[in-house]
Amino acid sequence: MPEYRWNTSSFAEGYDAAAPQIHPYYVQVQDGIVGILGDLAAGRPTSEPLHIVDLGGGSGRLLERILKILPAATATIVDQSEAFLAIAERRLAPFGGRVEFVVSRLQEDWPAKLAQQPNALVSTSAIHHLDPGEKQALYQQVAGTLATGGLFLNGDEVRPEDDAEYQATMERWAQFMRAGMASGAIPTGFHPAAQGWIERNVVRFGEPKNSGDDCHETAATQLDYFLAAGFRRADVPWHCELWSILRGVK
Repeated sequence: MPEYRWNTSSFAEGYDAAAPQIHPYYVQVQDGIVGILGDLAAGRPTSEPLHIVDLGGGSGRLLERILKILPAATATIVDQSEAFLAIAERRLAPFGGRVEFVVSRLQEDWPAKLAQQPNALVSTSAIHHLDPGEKQALYQQVAGTLATGGLFLNGDEVRPEDDAEYQATMERWAQFMRAGMASGAIPTGFHPAAQGWIERNVVRFGEPKNSGDDCHETAATQLDYFLAAGFRRADVPWHCELWSILRGVK
């Protein structure tokens, strides 16, 4: 298997620094997830704090926000990149024993590495890298891992049904990244990765995708995956352009 590109410190650090400038709705996706989790916690007895698992949690930016607004919550961050998890450990150090770190690919048996059953699983900008079969297998793992009544929130990239609309959306994102590189908002060290994304997804739009690429699927397709995996309810509480929050209730 080739070396995972995010498992080098330079790539991980570059992405961590550039992420809010690369994704036009990076903050809004996190806002939506944090708000929904806040509502979930508010409806639970104070004696039953949430345990939250972040799948593909990278450098810990989302969990940092969650743990700040939910002071009783505990969390586990799962990622295959040791370089990303090293950044997450530094970022989440102020929360001490409230956070555990698990090295695992999402295609592996990550549930076996969890110390406790989660009430909520979250993910942002990670699962779209899985091919359709891998997504379905992951959603089955998620549904099987969650406690009854638990919540799954996937803030991710989802394609429109129409190919022309999809291509136009990808081109708008490419233009956003080009502007970020030209203005200096995206650090110079991350320019090769951004340019590589544009080459793969815009210049070579429509070429077949493999696991690890941007394997975008529609929200409707993935909600069907949720229901087939065993969630009793699935919906989209937030959507803008290429980004949605997909919600599954166990």
